[in-house]
Amino acid sequence: MFKYIIRRLVQAIPTFFGISLLAYLLLWLAPGSVVERLYFAPNISAETRARLAAQLGINDPFHIQYLRWLVGDDWMRWDNDGDGLADQSFGLLAPLDADGDGVNEPPGESYGILRGDFGSSFIKKKPVMDVILANLPATLELGTAAILTSLAIGIPVGVISAATRGRAFDNASRVMAVFFDAVPSFWLGLILLIFFGRQLDLLPMGGRCPPTLTGVCAPIFLRLDYLLLPTFVFAAGFIALFSRYVRTSTLEVMHQDYIRTARAKGLSGRVVYFRHAMRNAMVPVATLLGPIITNVWGGATVIETVFGWPGVGRIAFTSAIQQDYPVVMGITIFAALGTILGFLLSDILYVIIDPRIRLS
Repeated sequence: MFKYIIRRLVQAIPTFFGISLLAYLLLWLAPGSVVERLYFAPNISAETRARLAAQLGINDPFHIQYLRWLVGDDWMRWDNDGDGLADQSFGLLAPLDADGDGVNEPPGESYGILRGDFGSSFIKKKPVMDVILANLPATLELGTAAILTSLAIGIPVGVISAATRGRAFDNASRVMAVFFDAVPSFWLGLILLIFFGRQLDLLPMGGRCPPTLTGVCAPIFLRLDYLLLPTFVFAAGFIALFSRYVRTSTLEVMHQDYIRTARAKGLSGRVVYFRHAMRNAMVPVATLLGPIITNVWGGATVIETVFGWPGVGRIAFTSAIQQDYPVVMGITIFAALGTILGFLLSDILYVIIDPRIRLS
């Protein structure tokens, strides 16, 4: 398995660079001016706009901008004073005083994403890594709660549906699975907020915890009421997905010889379904965990926006609206890494769940 993991990680390198190139190209083609958004000056002159764009490096060709974002600019000199002339110098080459002012322009201060430098946020004026890490615990908290809830409910519902095939529970669970899979999460979240938060006044209307002077939330067991609704809405689609896949997989394994042998030994139906059949029906769950982990890692944008949850997804949404491109690209790279690692984890879980599977 170790060789397989190494091979998959090596194969993930071109995938990662392809994702980064495509994501950067899409933002580069996005309409609007970063200068106007950053300096809150939609009516600035063309000369001032060009000078500010040169200082930001956004008027350079695409390949120069992408290379600077990827590997940094501390090894090169460029037109960082916005006079239109750059004292270019790459590596060990002598600096070229292109503007003739007798002063060589210093190299940049960015180290690139490959060295852990995602730049600084245009709006928050802080390093992108700090912005992401400040909001990542909230996303992981919500995502972990949603995954555990969906596994704890979806798997037993799928097994029981297979055991009661064609009966009332099976029919009801399938109808509910289709309902929760079809209903948009933002609509379901708003309806639950209005009903439980405004009409019944039982649960908070949003947020992660009550406002505090320090901005630090209390331990999770003291604010479960804030976690309940977003967790349910986030997990609803996963519950529907798990229950349907587990039901189908359980029905398939119920015709295997070892199931008939277990029944012939006189084992109870609970033991047959939940000890013998369920484990072999869990392979589809391993397949689904990869994409689900990606959703958690990248942040549940819709859920966090509806419930005002201060996570990575909400920051990604607001940053895209504000054209805070460094933050958007940083979250995109984290989501790409989560996707690669999530699918690798799915392959490893195959072997853990079913020892008959071998990775070669």
